[in-house]
Amino acid sequence: MLAGRHSIGAGGAGGGGLGFVGSRTFTNAGSTTTFTVPLTTLTGGIASAPRTGDLVVAFITGASTGGPTDIPMPSGWEQLSRLSGDDTWDTDLYVIYKAMGATPDTGFDIVGGLADASHSIAVTIWVYAGASTATPVFTTATGSDTVLCDPPAITPTVEGSIVLSGGGGSHARGAQTYSSSDFDGFLSVGANSTRDATIGVGRFAWTSGAFNPAEFTFSSADALSFSWAALSLVLIPA
Repeated sequence: MLAGRHSIGAGGAGGGGLGFVGSRTFTNAGSTTTFTVPLTTLTGGIASAPRTGDLVVAFITGASTGGPTDIPMPSGWEQLSRLSGDDTWDTDLYVIYKAMGATPDTGFDIVGGLADASHSIAVTIWVYAGASTATPVFTTATGSDTVLCDPPAITPTVEGSIVLSGGGGSHARGAQTYSSSDFDGFLSVGANSTRDATIGVGRFAWTSGAFNPAEFTFSSADALSFSWAALSLVLIPA
């Protein structure tokens, strides 16, 4: 059930100081050497790359079995949360953020790559202008016996806030995606390896009440051996 909904155009959030700069997706399957997650080629907003002062948030879903993907923390970034959904196919969700300095980053490195060649990651990048750099308020949820990600409810309190909400799952279905109609904008992408990862994250311009998106739908068949992890966070104007 949704409360206080209105849409945001490419220029930013109605009634607030937050501007949507853009977003993108990325995947990697099985690399055990260092690789770069790019922050450029953003779409849907007011710029194609982060600018000085912009806040970048990355949702990273890792798929593994028998333990975490052990994705290292990129240098200079803040970790908001690490979550695990445990089953035969294990899900790891890493949410990190960084305010861009005088020379904005063009990407961040996953040093040493993934812990195993059977693992994979799926990433969404979200960039906002005018956002507070204080640690965001957030809620979390995890699940097993299904890949159907169910993002947790969250209730912002600051006018002009934006909610970023979503997560990922680990499965054996290839490069599948999630879908949801509960957001002003939604991104999903899947990575195909021995352990497959799918991520889905959306943005929502809040006005009042709780925001509680429905369980995502999945583009393939579910299974009791799959898992998921999800997080909802609030970005507020600086």
